[in-house]
Amino acid sequence: MRPDLPSGLLWLAAGAFVAWEGYELGLGSANDPGSGFVLFWVGLLLVVLALVQLGQALARPAEAGIRALWRDLHWWKPVGAVVVLAIYAVALLPVGYLLSTFAFLLVLMLAVDRNPPVTAATVALSATAITFLVFDKWLGVGLPRGIFYL
Repeated sequence: MRPDLPSGLLWLAAGAFVAWEGYELGLGSANDPGSGFVLFWVGLLLVVLALVQLGQALARPAEAGIRALWRDLHWWKPVGAVVVLAIYAVALLPVGYLLSTFAFLLVLMLAVDRNPPVTAATVALSATAITFLVFDKWLGVGLPRGIFYL
């Protein structure tokens, strides 16, 4: 069974539908785009990507049975990510943006994605600092300060 074949056909149909609806809304021109201009081109891009996926699915040898679909899946990764995200959502207001975001990214990268500790700490610290500077300082979005007023 080729698991990418049904999903490729689904995305091909979805892309064709979006492109057709965009065409029906009116394309306009490049200088004066109509309401369907973006929809049409996004649908066309989706069709191209679906065709690439279908080509890859047909080029690969078929695997036998439904069991091949479930082989090598790591269900703990998405479940762990959802659990860590839920804890982050609960901790964001009381703990504050800086500490909770740093802890969230650190735990996500260490426990779920299994990155080396130095890499995880560097990415978590830099991503937290950059997003804080951009949103809080540059754009003026009020981020939660938490109990430590950081």
